[in-house]
Amino acid sequence: MHFALHSIYLITNHTRFEIIQLPYLEIALYCCVNDTILEKIPWYLIYMRLLLTIVAVLFGYYRILGSAYILLLAVAAATDYYDGVLARKYNVETASLRQWDSIADTVFFLGVLAGMWMAYPKIYTTYSWGIYTVIGLELLRYIIDLAKFRRGASYHASSAKVFGVSLLIATISIMGFGMAEPFFPIAILFGIVSEVEGLLMSLILRTWTYNIKHIGIAIRIRKES
Repeated sequence: MHFALHSIYLITNHTRFEIIQLPYLEIALYCCVNDTILEKIPWYLIYMRLLLTIVAVLFGYYRILGSAYILLLAVAAATDYYDGVLARKYNVETASLRQWDSIADTVFFLGVLAGMWMAYPKIYTTYSWGIYTVIGLELLRYIIDLAKFRRGASYHASSAKVFGVSLLIATISIMGFGMAEPFFPIAILFGIVSEVEGLLMSLILRTWTYNIKHIGIAIRIRKES
């Protein structure tokens, strides 16, 4: 007795995967993923992070802390990481997307600070000097950016990434375990350094530029312009 052995395939836009073999049957299963939808995923992740800001405030207000808040921070961090990764993968990284990525980061952590203020007012008051210094420097840079470039900067400098990671660790420590030290004061110091560097880059650059990893690149761009 002769059996014809055929296969079922999962075919995407780029790859053909054999997923099962069946006798007397040949089926091609097409999973047609629209590239346009994939290209919009980085924007959806940014929108998601903005919506999570509301959750961060409500969790602080209702004192939904511990593992629930840690999960919230983990989801927000994942959206922040993958919006850039996917934007580069699908070649849709634009100045507008990077600018809104920065805005979403700022808005989300302002929401986290509001939640901290409601959940742990003593911690917030103790480190208010650092919180207001970082916010003040950020606000000053935005004012300079709007006056000089007509829009906010989006440098994504290495110092800003270090600040973001240290702030994530600090907020996990506070909102997850109720402990501010030693991570929060360290995050504040990194934040001040990052904001000062961003401010100096805005003063150095003649035209709006994004994705500037450090002040040395800003100086080189100015010399070449």
